[in-house]
Amino acid sequence: MTSIRKVRLVARREWNQRARSTAFRISTLVTAAIVVALIAVPQMYGGGVTPTRTVGLVGESSSQLTGLLEAAGEGAALDVSTRNFPDEATAESALRSGDVDVLLLDRRTIVWKAEPDGQLGAIVASAVRAADLQQAIEHAGLSPDQRRLLQPPPLAARSLEPVSGERPARQGLAVIGLVLMFLAISVYGSFLLVGVVEEKSSRVVEVLLSRLKPTELLWGKIAGIGAVGLAQFAIVAIAALIAFQLSRDTQAPATTPATIGWTVVWFVLGFGFYAALYAAAGSLVSRQEEAQSMTLPILGVLLVGYLFALEAIQSPDGAAALIGSFLPPTAPMVMLVRIAGGDVPWWQIGLSALLMIGTTLGIVALAGRVYAGAVLRIGRRVKLAEAWRGAEL
Repeated sequence: MTSIRKVRLVARREWNQRARSTAFRISTLVTAAIVVALIAVPQMYGGGVTPTRTVGLVGESSSQLTGLLEAAGEGAALDVSTRNFPDEATAESALRSGDVDVLLLDRRTIVWKAEPDGQLGAIVASAVRAADLQQAIEHAGLSPDQRRLLQPPPLAARSLEPVSGERPARQGLAVIGLVLMFLAISVYGSFLLVGVVEEKSSRVVEVLLSRLKPTELLWGKIAGIGAVGLAQFAIVAIAALIAFQLSRDTQAPATTPATIGWTVVWFVLGFGFYAALYAAAGSLVSRQEEAQSMTLPILGVLLVGYLFALEAIQSPDGAAALIGSFLPPTAPMVMLVRIAGGDVPWWQIGLSALLMIGTTLGIVALAGRVYAGAVLRIGRRVKLAEAWRGAEL
């Protein structure tokens, strides 16, 4: 029997054991439901309808004030409308019932129901100042040139690069993909570690190694459990794509399908790297009680990648993002959020993937030697140096 066939048999065994479990089915359904909800509900992406605020006006006001309030609201991404009231008592009744968000009395007093809204208060104050200035200019009888001095034109604004209104939505989508990848790698990596410990403590591994090489068993376990994780990712991705197509009012960015595809790609690359570490760690212990302590260093490395990715969301072209893009422990998560957030040069994506693949092959080879030197040592925790020396060269 060839080595490839042996690896396939081990992978099939892991697939049957994991994919048919109740835990796999429940976790898949829950994850798919969460992702579908995030796509179908625009507010979850930071999009949706522009927030609306209503300003109640009592006493002295003008049509200019109404226009200035609306203009100031647009600058703050708020839809500000006004409503006139004949007296203060009627206006306060509307404020208590929630019909308006704030009252402006005679253009001099702001009344809130309870806690002030700093953003809305600043909008009202700036509109009142502008209305007072316009009124003063009109009453002063100034010439057109003098008016231009007191009312300079607004500053012109432009951007060197195209501006996309989807940036907040892309950032939200990147966070979703990042969290899913972090959870998937840690969860399925832990499955692999626990599986190695179970086989070692029950001495099943001795039977398996009578017919298989340690590296064949290691590759089979990585491939089998990785296929289970990839299948779950594929199910979630298909559900997300269907939701994206059916949700007419969704505010998900147009890059959502591509981001889902990249999430699958970087999950495969990231899981191959970390799975080898989890398997090697599991081979060093013989009891389930010790397995948890072996996951902590690997989770620490994963957390570093997660933190790099969070920084890359805010500054995709910053130094931390560029460094994290080419370090194999951090590259899967950092590249995912950079691609989801904007344009990344193809040479950076290709170089990062090549470094990831090359490093993963090297890590699997090193982990295979540790696995071979430690997996048959039962009864105590094996030191890394001992496992390295005990492996067959």
